[in-house]
Amino acid sequence: MLNDSKLSRLMGSLRHGSLALAACFAFGVPNTANAVQPLRPVDACFVAEDQTLLVACRRSGVILALDSDTGQLQSKLSIGGDVVAVEALPDASVWAIDQAGNRLVQIHFVDGKLSTGSVIDCVKSPASVIAAEGNQLLVAGLWSRSVTCVVPTSNDSPAHRVWTCDLNFSPQTLRLLQPENVVLAVDAFGSQIAYLDAATGQQLRQTEFYGHRIRGMIDDPDGKRLIVSHQMLNSAAQSSNNDIHWGMMVSNDLRWLDRGRVMEADEENFYKDGHIDPIGIVGQGGADPNDLVCTVDGIVIVPLGGANEVAIGHEEFYELARLPVGINPVAVAVDSRGKTGWVVNRLDDSLTKIDIGERSVLKTVRLSEGWTPTTAELGERLFHDASLAHDGWMSCSSCHPGGHAVNERADNLSDGAYTSPKRVLSLLGRADTAPFGWIGADEKLEAQLQRTVRTTMQGHNTLTSEQVVQLTAFLESLVPPPPIVDASIPEVGESIARGQVIFQRQGCNDCHAGSKYTSAELYDVGLEDELGHTLFNPPSLLGVGQRGPRYFHDLRADSLEAVFTEHKHTLDQPLSQPDLEDLLTFLRSL
Repeated sequence: MLNDSKLSRLMGSLRHGSLALAACFAFGVPNTANAVQPLRPVDACFVAEDQTLLVACRRSGVILALDSDTGQLQSKLSIGGDVVAVEALPDASVWAIDQAGNRLVQIHFVDGKLSTGSVIDCVKSPASVIAAEGNQLLVAGLWSRSVTCVVPTSNDSPAHRVWTCDLNFSPQTLRLLQPENVVLAVDAFGSQIAYLDAATGQQLRQTEFYGHRIRGMIDDPDGKRLIVSHQMLNSAAQSSNNDIHWGMMVSNDLRWLDRGRVMEADEENFYKDGHIDPIGIVGQGGADPNDLVCTVDGIVIVPLGGANEVAIGHEEFYELARLPVGINPVAVAVDSRGKTGWVVNRLDDSLTKIDIGERSVLKTVRLSEGWTPTTAELGERLFHDASLAHDGWMSCSSCHPGGHAVNERADNLSDGAYTSPKRVLSLLGRADTAPFGWIGADEKLEAQLQRTVRTTMQGHNTLTSEQVVQLTAFLESLVPPPPIVDASIPEVGESIARGQVIFQRQGCNDCHAGSKYTSAELYDVGLEDELGHTLFNPPSLLGVGQRGPRYFHDLRADSLEAVFTEHKHTLDQPLSQPDLEDLLTFLRSL
């Protein structure tokens, strides 16, 4: 709890940061048609003894090298693809991740110029990379739901895979624990953490973390604890003004975990000897904490993607200064002394330089001067904007990170009353799948958007007609996630074909019909919620394999397989094991 003295210091720190004079400029780029296209920065790291900042730009497939003091452009390198991260590893090597190309690209910066080195074909949809023992790299595969160990090219051999471990969730963050040589693979959307043997790839165990949207997991300076940035969606709370006002429905948190307890993975003692610090206070929520850093002095810096701020503080003092930065800050890079940092603002193509000790903004660098956002891009800003919600506790992205969904339930009046929390539905590929919601409460997407802001987020204002158009354009641009299985493999393709026959023979396509694998009607499929509803609208099956590990409106099925084996979903007779495997392969191909 904050007492009056601490609250006064907190607000003083906030005012200090808000009043800091920021010098804003754009580095020189030729005045061509490409100059006004957004670069979409997503990550950054320091190189060259902190003299240079490398910035990964996702949409343009570009790596920028900037003077870390002035922000002036030194070099620009186009590697193409979908660059989602740039990582400087302990051995001084730098790797960019091309998610669309399923590859790691080594980046060199020599004599003020960027160039590429080794290229490693790795796991499908790579999301992050860390160094392992020896010369090995560990790569998280987001949509492939796997972690892969690769060895870069050397004088003796070409780049190659050492092992791949398949998971039942989509990993994003990886953290290597030494001396145990265990890697933690952390769920990008939900609450799962898998423990893998870094030498062999064997999965040792899996635990469910009390939280979701886990965006950061780092060591504290003495290496005794892990610091985690995450959110918590409380299915026991309701989307009422009161529960949101007090941060009870969705909270934004920094959690300190005892490293020894984490290694034990004992659910009863997992959080023992640790503690949690909320981000945000009543009247000023801190929506969507993203990846975080901790300086050598123990100062934590975490971008708040929904609040357009960065929070800075020290564990011992529980005092978070919140500095205004650009739109949707997603990452921060800090120099080796912990004195200055650069915040990456994804949705307005900017970087913000901050003085960590003074808790102040020094300057802002615009990467795309003269860029005019499209209607869908303005909708994406709204999707990540926590000011739509009461006190800024959440954005649409809080429950739908990346447009997907947390594997949790929310009690948000989607069925007209409280006390019946339901699983959050993915928004990927939801265009032309009306009606919306588990009981088909909204015939039009526009109506659902207005109701979401009004009753789920308890927003103070209704959306304007222009905002509805913008949000609708963004949501309709979201495509389904890629399938887990590879239909190009002959035996997999044959299994998919057999599974489709079983799908039709069992009458699954009566409800999950057409190219979207859904329909507009409500059906009784033997399920009932807490309010007595027995009629449900079938969700689209596009991307269904990416929604686990749990399924159904109340998450009662522990896996996609359990939908049929334990809950006998719409089955008159159990499927044989070969038929079940073919049906599951077909579903995972959608």
